[in-house]
Amino acid sequence: MKRPRACGVQVRLIDRNDTSLAIALIASALVIFQKPLRMLVDAARSVELQYNIDLLPGLTVLVGTFGFHQYKKREQAKAAASAAASEAALARARSIELERLVAFGHALGSTLVPSAMRQIFWRYMPTFAGNRELWMLTRTAGGWDPAFRDATAPSHRSSEVLEQIASGALAQSSAETPDGNGVLVEDDLCFPMLVGGTVVGVVGVRNGTSVSESERHAMSAAAALLAIAIRNNQLISETHESSIRDGLTGCFNRTYAVEALGAELRRAKRTGSSLAVLMFDIDRFKDVNDKFGHLAGDEVLTTIGARLLTMLRASDVKCRYGGDEFLVILPDTDLAGAEHVAASIVDELGNLQVPFGDNVISTTISVGIAAARSAELNCTAVIADADDALYRAKRAGRNRYSAGRLAPAV
Repeated sequence: MKRPRACGVQVRLIDRNDTSLAIALIASALVIFQKPLRMLVDAARSVELQYNIDLLPGLTVLVGTFGFHQYKKREQAKAAASAAASEAALARARSIELERLVAFGHALGSTLVPSAMRQIFWRYMPTFAGNRELWMLTRTAGGWDPAFRDATAPSHRSSEVLEQIASGALAQSSAETPDGNGVLVEDDLCFPMLVGGTVVGVVGVRNGTSVSESERHAMSAAAALLAIAIRNNQLISETHESSIRDGLTGCFNRTYAVEALGAELRRAKRTGSSLAVLMFDIDRFKDVNDKFGHLAGDEVLTTIGARLLTMLRASDVKCRYGGDEFLVILPDTDLAGAEHVAASIVDELGNLQVPFGDNVISTTISVGIAAARSAELNCTAVIADADDALYRAKRAGRNRYSAGRLAPAV
């Protein structure tokens, strides 16, 4: 059977704070042992005289050198311990920083919703910025989007001021080739976010001169992660947008038109609201292609699509249904309202003058109207009704609109 180890506690009689006591003990020892020490010194002198050597001076040099050597070793040990402690503290700080970056990157990678990304931004980024005033502007085709601006900041700077700072940061970064630790614009430390040469946005920290070097590194790494997440989000949105848009006219394509009409029919049935559909095409569009070429026909379609996008409500769904046919879905619109819209479209698009080379192409259009009751859910029936009305308008002389039957209640 093993005997338990005794747990001893080391007690130091003298530590570094008891210098005066140590000096007193040494002095007392010298007083107590002065006679033996004198005898020892006398014996050393006898040896010196007998053998003609300098024993005491040599011993004095040896003792002094040994004491100095021990002092240097002690100082070196102190310096090594201090350096090790500093390295350990730095390693701990870097480990914490890395954990935050990993958590931030994981959170960004798990969402593609802009509103959720804003929540992640305000949850993680202030910790990297040392809870200083923080802002971010994302780059859009039309300029800057201030959706990530801190509205609670005490400075209350306007969006225009932040846009000027962001533009200055981009200009400065391109001119100076930054080292990744941000550029200082006025009092803001800015981190331009670029992915593959594409400007994504700028992250800014107020009172940037107070940001330490380690905080700069952390902010730079966090901004890089944020830039990649935002760019991925933009690419996904652009891909989705291109999949539902017609590249020539900018209107939605046929697939989206059918899906949107189905959704609006279900909403109309659920809420009891009215819904109307317009179908129109360009009169004698084949003659335009035959006379001026298909590029001229494309120019006419592009012009009509651009005009259509600006003349109707944002809630109206404008679609290129196929060829020169367009479908317009009018939510919350009854038959009388749809006839008013159709008259406006005939007047607006039926008097277009489309320049092409040395020629000017004039167009007219014919419009068919279909109104669905709240119980209607059949997309095909509503579209067919509008298409029938369109051909009645053509048979009646073109450059006009015609209303179809009211869809029967189911």
